[in-house]
Amino acid sequence: MRKKSKEVEESSGERLLLTDKVDAILAGAMQEFLTHGYAATSMDRVTAAAGVSKATVYSYFQDKEGLFTALIEKLAKEKFMAVFNSEDPQFLAAEPELVLRRIANNILDGVGCSQELLSFIRLIIGESGRFPPLAQIFVRNVHKTALDVICNYFAAHPELQLPDPEVSARVFMGTLVHFRIIQDLLHGADILPMESDRLVENLVNLMTSKKVDIHGSQYSGTRRKASRRKRTSGGKFEADYGDETKKLRSIRLTDTAWAKLDELAQEKNLTRSEMIEIFARQGLGDS
Repeated sequence: MRKKSKEVEESSGERLLLTDKVDAILAGAMQEFLTHGYAATSMDRVTAAAGVSKATVYSYFQDKEGLFTALIEKLAKEKFMAVFNSEDPQFLAAEPELVLRRIANNILDGVGCSQELLSFIRLIIGESGRFPPLAQIFVRNVHKTALDVICNYFAAHPELQLPDPEVSARVFMGTLVHFRIIQDLLHGADILPMESDRLVENLVNLMTSKKVDIHGSQYSGTRRKASRRKRTSGGKFEADYGDETKKLRSIRLTDTAWAKLDELAQEKNLTRSEMIEIFARQGLGDS
């Protein structure tokens, strides 16, 4: 019995050692690719950066393209779990507004909060002209994987009344990707400033604006004709928020107030937009 237990321990130790070696190789490869680019990075450079022998590197990865592919696959797995919370089977079971808002925020946060990821994406785009297969590996493993999940989600929720789930999924993903490209990769935040919460809220509203209940009656959307707005004595339109949520968003908050709102949201594991929705339902006087 002791002999068998010892063999199990040795086997577990060997697997852990192998995992550590692979992680070291991938970390060294990422460092070299980001520093020198794909074309200028050699397996010798990766070997030196990883602190392992060349034989060890080739025992796990056949060539440089295989190593680059492994990096993308590792990235795809980590980001997929982070965005779609794949360990939680109930993640996609909530109301569509909540699910889509969480997915959108996870995508924006997952990309925007990682300088290494932004640099890696910039590298792939920069090298795509000379090495199209590298870009295709990224699209297939990262973008297409996420797109398929969102497309299937839209197809499984006919109450959203989206006529083409695939197109809707591309609009949803494309809006978020475009935002990160402009804001971060192209350094356009000062030229085209926009709060990510504002983008997410309106994107979710766009996807759910025609939502119907199980009886087919529309309870959200823009089809109903709005009442004519009143004018002041000076001829200007009077403010007409329609509901407390819109009224809340119209208020100009101080930096301190926004910071407090973020603090409350973090305590409850919610986004800023979700906190605004809660305040709106409770009433301005109760918040």
